[in-house]
Amino acid sequence: MRKLFILCAVLCWGSLDLIAQQDVHYSMFMFNKLTFNPAYAGSREVLTAAAHYRNQWPGVSGAPQTYTVWAHTPFMGKRNGLGLSIVADEIGMLNTYNIDLSYAYRMKLDRHKTLSIGLSGQLEYGRIHWERADPLDVGDDFVPNSTTSKLNPNFGIGVYFADKNYYLGASVPRLLKTTVYTDEPIDNISLNAHRSYYLMGGFISRLNRNVQIRPGALITYNPHAPFEFDLNLSFVFVERFIIGASYRLQDSFDAIAQFQATDQIKVGLGVDFTLTELRSYSPGSFEVMVEYSLIQTGLRLNNIRFF
Repeated sequence: MRKLFILCAVLCWGSLDLIAQQDVHYSMFMFNKLTFNPAYAGSREVLTAAAHYRNQWPGVSGAPQTYTVWAHTPFMGKRNGLGLSIVADEIGMLNTYNIDLSYAYRMKLDRHKTLSIGLSGQLEYGRIHWERADPLDVGDDFVPNSTTSKLNPNFGIGVYFADKNYYLGASVPRLLKTTVYTDEPIDNISLNAHRSYYLMGGFISRLNRNVQIRPGALITYNPHAPFEFDLNLSFVFVERFIIGASYRLQDSFDAIAQFQATDQIKVGLGVDFTLTELRSYSPGSFEVMVEYSLIQTGLRLNNIRFF
């Protein structure tokens, strides 16, 4: 009964995500904007790359694991941005791989303000590993004998406004209502069946010489999925340590930490504390990430955007 409950919980959660094609949950969403918004490409003002790993509900068989790598840079006088994002998501029998190439046209409004409009092209590859299924009856005709896979294109749009002290962004990462697993959407296993809309924002303000406050939020709307709202409140100490906490609506409380190890390298850790019934079977989730920025010699850290 315990195993059955866990399996049902995972499948129910997974089906919500899959029906709506929710992008993967990231506790450290404030450090991973390119995944949600193509207009963010080039916004760090220097070449920036990162690797991000998320393990959701450790201890639950078939629970989601996500591997993300991304890079973006400005070019041609910083009036353009180019980005690449690769996401590999595993949940139960389902494996999904997304490759996004993003372009942003960046308009300087004044010395500190930039408005970007972005487009992205995507390839999504999905596989169902039926051999991992555990059917009730041997030879069950409803379980295929081989792996099912499919490749689909998609594209997205976004807008991103950034000042040195705040930012706002809106995006639709996937405009086409397609599915990588079936020719027609099926409620429990379809991907990209419905569009998701993202709104992000945040600011940074100095409290004293050594401490700054940095709130941020990410809102996800999809007409066929529960409303999602992530709110973060972080503090920046001596411009090198970021410590904060997040709340995901009716899902979890999260602890966030990031450290500027060198002028070029940042490392981050996020830990979720589950608020749902799954907390009886798994303590939560965790994330780790490493970010590298190609900062030239003599370029001060405070010339690089926090956002």
